Amino acid sequence: MCSRYSFNVSKVNLGFLGLKETLVEKPVQQVTPGQQVWLVRNNDQGIPELVQAKWGLAPSWLKDFSRVQINARVETAPDMRMFSSAWSDRRCLILADSYYQWHMPIHGLKASHGLKASHGRNASHGRNASHGRNASENRRQLWQIGARDHSLILMAGLWERYAVDSTLAFDSCAVLTMPVMPQLAPIAQRMPALLTTGNAANWLAGAPFDLDSFSAPLTGFAFQCQNILKR
Repeated sequence: MCSRYSFNVSKVNLGFLGLKETLVEKPVQQVTPGQQVWLVRNNDQGIPELVQAKWGLAPSWLKDFSRVQINARVETAPDMRMFSSAWSDRRCLILADSYYQWHMPIHGLKASHGLKASHGRNASHGRNASHGRNASENRRQLWQIGARDHSLILMAGLWERYAVDSTLAFDSCAVLTMPVMPQLAPIAQRMPALLTTGNAANWLAGAPFDLDSFSAPLTGFAFQCQNILKR
């Protein structure tokens, strides 16, 4: 995934985690690293809570803040110093309604395998359709990817707390990524590690992780992909 996603919703329904519906004061079309983002984590009593944290994981031992991480791979995060402690004890769900993916042109992209493709404002409307299509073949494209029903998507994440001094601390987070599902293979090689409502609570509770079992519920997931920019 690229380093952008959207949280363009007016309210969040997290009833499946026992949380009340929450109104969002400022929906965000593009969430960028360094911003405060909405996430769900378990509190000290093991009860889910909705909080905000800075996007860019900063472990408590970090000295160089240019090394904060916005992403981590599920395949390697458990064994890396940057992520291993959070993987064991501080998992979260980072809330979004879509994410953005840069990619070179997609040949033969079809609305198949649960994927629906559409074109945004920068789609070609020129005098010569074939000319416009050929020109676009050499242009980098930005895709916005979300659920076809426009529902909330839950990105698996990790969070940390950094103590600046004895009186000041801040929380930070990273989005986990995984190999892309077959539905999105024409667009990317990797994607956010998405959770369904059925396995969200287990993730937060620190359940043992297996990539095949984790990704299985996404096999039939209906994605919507919109080409919104060409360069």
